[in-house]
Amino acid sequence: MQLRRFALPSLLLVAIACGSGTNGGRPPGIIRPEIDVNLANEVFFGSGSTAPATIDIRVTNTSPQPITVRRIDVESPAMTEWGLPKQSHVYNETIAPGETKPITFFATARTITSRRSEPLSYNTRVEFEAAGQRWQEFVRVVGTRPPM
Repeated sequence: MQLRRFALPSLLLVAIACGSGTNGGRPPGIIRPEIDVNLANEVFFGSGSTAPATIDIRVTNTSPQPITVRRIDVESPAMTEWGLPKQSHVYNETIAPGETKPITFFATARTITSRRSEPLSYNTRVEFEAAGQRWQEFVRVVGTRPPM
C-alpha cells in the first residue's frame, strides 16, 4: 500500500525531469547559426596509438539576438582504422548578432593500425542557448585526409 502512495508522485517527478532538458528545437525568432568545422592540422600518430587532433569551429550568429555555445561533442562512430572517440567540452561563448566566433576543440585521435588509408569522417554536435532555451545543431565532416 505504501508503494502505491509514492508511485504516482515519483512518476510525475520523472516526467517533469525528462521534459525539462534540452529542447532540441530552436526558440522562435532564432535562425540556424552558420557552423564551419575543420581539422586544424594533420593528425600525426608517429609510433603511438593516440595523437592530438585540433578542430577549429567557427560559429556565425545569423539571428537578431545573442546566442551562447554551451557544449560541443565530437565523434567518428563509423571509422574502422582510426578516428575520434566521443569527446565533449563545456563552453560559455556568447556570440552577438552578426558576429563570427572561432572556437578551438582539443581532441584525441586513436588508431588500431599502423597503416591508415581511411579518410576521417566525424560528427560535431553544438549545443546552443538563447532566450532561455537550449537546442542542438549537427555538422558532419566527411573525407579529411588520412593521418601520417
